[in-house]
Amino acid sequence: MREVDVSVVTYEPDLALLRQLFSSLAESATPAVALNVLVQDNSPDAAAAARIEALPELQAGRAFARIDVQHSGTNLGFGRGHNANASRGNAAFLFVLNQDCVLEPGALGALLDSVERDDGHTAAWEMRQVPYEHPKEYDPVALEPPWVSGAASLFRRAAFDSVGGFDPNFFMYAEDVDLSWRLRAQGWKLRYVPRAAVMHLTYKGAHEVKPLQVFGGVFGNLSIRLRFGGLARVVQGLAMLCAEILAPNSFPGRRWGLVRTGFRFLVHAPHFAFTRVKPTRTFKPKFVGWGFEMQRDGAFHEFRSARDPAAAPHPKVSILIRTMNRPSLLREALTSCANQTYSNLEVIVVEDGGGREGEAVAAEFASRLDVKYQATGRRLGRAGAGNVAMRSATGEWMNFLDDDDVFFADHVEVLVDTVTRAGLEGAYGLAWETHTEYPGDGGDGYDELMHVTRHRQPFDRLTLWHHNYLPIQAVLFHRRLFEKYGGFAEDMDQLEDWNLWTRYTLEHEFALLPKTTSKYRVPAGARAAAERQALLDEAYADAQLRQESLRVTLSPRDISKMADTFVRSQTVMMVTRGDLRRFVRGNRALSWVARWRQPAARFLRRRGILR
Repeated sequence: MREVDVSVVTYEPDLALLRQLFSSLAESATPAVALNVLVQDNSPDAAAAARIEALPELQAGRAFARIDVQHSGTNLGFGRGHNANASRGNAAFLFVLNQDCVLEPGALGALLDSVERDDGHTAAWEMRQVPYEHPKEYDPVALEPPWVSGAASLFRRAAFDSVGGFDPNFFMYAEDVDLSWRLRAQGWKLRYVPRAAVMHLTYKGAHEVKPLQVFGGVFGNLSIRLRFGGLARVVQGLAMLCAEILAPNSFPGRRWGLVRTGFRFLVHAPHFAFTRVKPTRTFKPKFVGWGFEMQRDGAFHEFRSARDPAAAPHPKVSILIRTMNRPSLLREALTSCANQTYSNLEVIVVEDGGGREGEAVAAEFASRLDVKYQATGRRLGRAGAGNVAMRSATGEWMNFLDDDDVFFADHVEVLVDTVTRAGLEGAYGLAWETHTEYPGDGGDGYDELMHVTRHRQPFDRLTLWHHNYLPIQAVLFHRRLFEKYGGFAEDMDQLEDWNLWTRYTLEHEFALLPKTTSKYRVPAGARAAAERQALLDEAYADAQLRQESLRVTLSPRDISKMADTFVRSQTVMMVTRGDLRRFVRGNRALSWVARWRQPAARFLRRRGILR
């Protein structure tokens, strides 16, 4: 039997929501898993702990092996509260949860399944939060994040204890980053488990600004800069704080709250200075503004809960992978497919050329994916291999994934949801263009130097006719488009995808999902990049010639709107006559001046000054 201590820190909790949390935990209790519920209540009212203890879900003989509710004499804060809970338990795993969380069905099982597959070097497993997933970057293949959120993560107690748990000098916010980095500095790994989801009802709505989060985040960032980054990073952080203080108030009390936060940091600075943590071979601290990682776009894209009665349909999706004798890259692409949160998938692998190196790789995933491997036996080219894949697909929807590209875990889920809501034949997400350096000896290793979101273009036919802004792996499309317009032009080996998207969108619109869901690799070396660009430039003229044979039926109004959208997308700043008129009419002084424009012009013409 596996034993888990569940740690919940409460402060004036919503008892109805707390009951949902405990009920969702009770759903996950099985004879193979013993759950010990440990609650540390920080509420100012001592009777709050008694009300929590009296909840029906926490009564003896129910789903939990042990229940321990304690009241703090004072508000201990987040980290100290969880440390207090941890000190009262001894299970091998500590499950840290916020009071405003509710586990999705099967989430704890998925989390513990990930633990079972672990090699013993993982310190913590983070759950995916819905409706708003944390936008921090993570490795979509290894599922390793830079840090794990304290809102819903499972810790290996041996690792948690080895670094002393949460640092009590953090009251709230950033203590999870600090703990994660101390674990990583000791050689532990972290794991993101996107199939284990939890409803985290922390925001009242998208883009909500919470003052406590602002002040706690600033204090935490400065403290972590001092502990992990040194003096130069602290000076940079203090300069950022001064700029924030001088900026306009976004909520009442913001400016003076930041000033107090700065003084609070100075009071605690000696503690962090004397507990410095140095970088290691496997751990390098990263600071990006007030954050600790590069963030993906789409932080407030709203996911549906599995408990939502209006759950989205679940049509079959075919992932189409073209490969040619690159087994290591193919393994990564297939792993990113196996990591998808969307389950109704098939994966078609087509190996072009005469080799069959990918066959054994595809077989490795037989227990995790519905994968079908096919070798062409001869060189068909990219377009020909793509057509083989589309003809072999049985899914209602299709999505290409070249062997050197990868999906983030939610790629298929959010695109299926987008086309379902929009009622369109296709959708595309944002993608990172990842500049990658490969070894000159032809080895399997590589270094990803930087990520760039190259295209953010909302769907517009005229812009698409001018240039391709749809990376091939970013697009989910309905099989009806293939059946009506055919596949790739097989005499094209470059920009064949642009030609395909141009034909598929002659009569159909695609929807843009402004969330980063995939990444595609491009060579980082100047020479390799130049050679790649030369091939694309050579193919561009041919692709344009092929557009001359295409025909589209549009109304004059459609053409006018397309032209306006295209011109706006190609200019740094554009002010039309209509824009100027609306601006002038909206300004009382300018509107008064404008009334004299025509009389003044007539006066100047009569005197020959103006013609």
